[in-house]
Amino acid sequence: MTIVVSHQKGGVGKSTIAWNLATNLQKKHQVELVDLDIQKTLTYANEIRKQNKQLTPLTIKNFRTPEDLKKYIQGDSKKRLSIIDVGGFDSSMNRLAIVMADMIITPVSDKSFELLGIKTFEKIISQLNELVEHDIKIKVLLNNLNPKKSKLDSLKSFITKSPHFELLDTILRHRADYDKSAGEGQNVIEYDKESKASKEIRDLTREIKTILKI
Repeated sequence: MTIVVSHQKGGVGKSTIAWNLATNLQKKHQVELVDLDIQKTLTYANEIRKQNKQLTPLTIKNFRTPEDLKKYIQGDSKKRLSIIDVGGFDSSMNRLAIVMADMIITPVSDKSFELLGIKTFEKIISQLNELVEHDIKIKVLLNNLNPKKSKLDSLKSFITKSPHFELLDTILRHRADYDKSAGEGQNVIEYDKESKASKEIRDLTREIKTILKI
């Protein structure tokens, strides 16, 4: 099973989401995290995690070529859950991950530039749809939203106008714990299991497991 966290724009929260999902899901699943981001943020975060003997480090995979990545995904199994964090750019490697994914999660906030950026991403998905035999559906995750903002109808309407996008029910708000926990090699649940961020990640994990039936 392969989950891809993707967006051609950087700084939208892909690595944070991939990190929290992978470290949370590995409690009950055989998880491997594929780090395609040039910055290798998650690879470095995992090195910090290894220093804490109470935490279980992630299995991190890095690939240099699309051929190597394709071979890895083709070796998928029901036991292995691969979470792929792609970089904030368009490339043949990132496009390959999208085409071969069982689920694609794209984080989007209510910021104007991010909303415009998702229109560019929509064009990429349209191009890829012409090359494959199945319709590529993107699970859009509202991310990094103002905790005080409750009226989201216009935002949701903007996103769901595209036939390629489907909104997830879970919403991640702007929480300081996302940054603080990653800096210590933890996910937000390990950092503070009673926090609002922890509840959000539990909700997201539960929703993804329900959709994928895992």
